[in-house]
Amino acid sequence: MKDLTPSYVAKEEAPQRKPVELYRIWRGDETPHCYTSGDVAIPPQTIEPIGLGIGNVEYLPATIKRSLIRYDSQLEVTKCSIQAAFVEDPVLEFVAINPVDIYWVMIMKLHREQLPLEADVIFLGQIKSVSFKGIQADVECVGFEHFLKMPIPTERYQITCNWKVFDLKCDNPAGACSKEGHRTTTEVTLDPTKTILTSSAFEDKPTGYFIGGTVEFGVEKRTIVAHWGDTITMSYRMINLDLNDDDISDGDVDAYPGCDGRAATCRDKFVNNNIFNFFGHPYIPIENPAMRT
Repeated sequence: MKDLTPSYVAKEEAPQRKPVELYRIWRGDETPHCYTSGDVAIPPQTIEPIGLGIGNVEYLPATIKRSLIRYDSQLEVTKCSIQAAFVEDPVLEFVAINPVDIYWVMIMKLHREQLPLEADVIFLGQIKSVSFKGIQADVECVGFEHFLKMPIPTERYQITCNWKVFDLKCDNPAGACSKEGHRTTTEVTLDPTKTILTSSAFEDKPTGYFIGGTVEFGVEKRTIVAHWGDTITMSYRMINLDLNDDDISDGDVDAYPGCDGRAATCRDKFVNNNIFNFFGHPYIPIENPAMRT
């Protein structure tokens, strides 16, 4: 970890301070979304990080601010709220695919008048939930120690399967229930709401086949909430989809079926009869015999 320089400490201890904040939001190893609360962009290769590296990216001006970062002496999870307007990409993406993936958040403080620029990390965590008030998104974040609160072991005695469809344990050995083996690639037509996709390829599958699955276009993913005949309904429109006309002309979409986690679905819906990978307990009594009258 890099130590604070005397010039940075002097800026922090000055009677009048005018720092800006940097917000880095990312998922996995994808290119992060980077914003600053200042009025001008922070170009790449100009920031010397203190603590954690922040990458060679540009931080764009945005209408964004945060609440106080709440720490607790009882080792409770650190919390922070972010209010953002006109910053669609990461927050809308999170709502659209929730709870498929995890978004991480890093907040840093920066004094722009100090050279070389130094950014001090003041919060590191993940997005817990997002709510909307008009054009404003309220993003609730929790610190990385949130993972210390997770139950161990993660597998439970339950009727439904403990695995996520197409993950390494569902697809064990490789190819037993692969995502590629269940992919439906097709050209689609959009309805005026931009959430309903129509294709004859969807009609080849039984109604409801795609419910709970995902539809993908490039790097974007959306949860499928309805499937009837030749139409499927997405949870939210795709942000980067070319909507100049009704037909998607610059690439096909990929649709994947969902799984409700039940043994019969695992046996009958997916190829290769994937029941041998099922990890649930379908015969657990749902009625407590001690409570019978």
